[in-house]
Amino acid sequence: MEKRIVLIGNFDGLHIGHQKLISKAKKIAYEKNAKVVGVTFNPHPREVLLNEKIDLILPYSEKKKLMFEYGIDIVDEIKFDKDISEFSPEKFIMDKIINLHNPSDIIVGNNFRFGAKAKGNPDLLKSFLNDKVVIHNEDIIEKDDESVSSSLIKNYLKSGDVEKVNLLMGRKYHLFGTVVKGEQRGREIGYPTTNLKTSWNYLPKGGVYVTRVKIKNVYHESITNIGVRPTFGKSSLQIESHIFNFNEDVYGEEIIIDFLKRIRDEKKFETIEKLIENISQDVKYAKNFFEVNK
Repeated sequence: MEKRIVLIGNFDGLHIGHQKLISKAKKIAYEKNAKVVGVTFNPHPREVLLNEKIDLILPYSEKKKLMFEYGIDIVDEIKFDKDISEFSPEKFIMDKIINLHNPSDIIVGNNFRFGAKAKGNPDLLKSFLNDKVVIHNEDIIEKDDESVSSSLIKNYLKSGDVEKVNLLMGRKYHLFGTVVKGEQRGREIGYPTTNLKTSWNYLPKGGVYVTRVKIKNVYHESITNIGVRPTFGKSSLQIESHIFNFNEDVYGEEIIIDFLKRIRDEKKFETIEKLIENISQDVKYAKNFFEVNK
């Protein structure tokens, strides 16, 4: 087996704290001519331990894709179940890390906990492996006196502060999915939209955002509304993007929507004319944003 450097974590969101761990692993791997292995879990351990569904920032498939993009060579996604949750910290490390990967180095965050009742931590790792493996435990990154975490990012998503989210994620927050046919209301009022069907469970606060939409590897300036279209008396959640100067048929295409700035809450307008007037103001705001942020 080739030399391996292992980093372990849930990596929900793959934020700048996780990226710090990956950078450390890549540096060591380069020095030792080794492969980087990212060990993560599916489902999230809290789902098994608390017996409740956890809405993650990223679906598992997107998390794995991004892990490879950030330079991890091998993703080992452990199927987390009741049996594994009862492993002692020592058994978990031996069975799932040492015996499978035989790493020269293990990298974790200082807040990493593992094994039954979360008794395992970086200090236990160091004492148990007795210098046979080098343990690197990294401090949590702070931004504006706040520890960067998935929970913090979720709180900013809840409030719609996508600019802060982008800062903490080290990239643009995005949704990925397929364009599906809607009721074509936007086309009727002069603002055609692409309707996104996505497996993302954790969405930003409803409202209108400055966005850019990636279609067939080309980015297009846009605005996106997340909401239920109250002016039309609807109640099902829709993610609709009006792409500027674009009128192609893209039904069935996979697209990515990057969120750049929140414009306003979704509102119920008394008339369609009022809605059109507000959409035109949203478009004007977004175009000015893109002009300023070229």
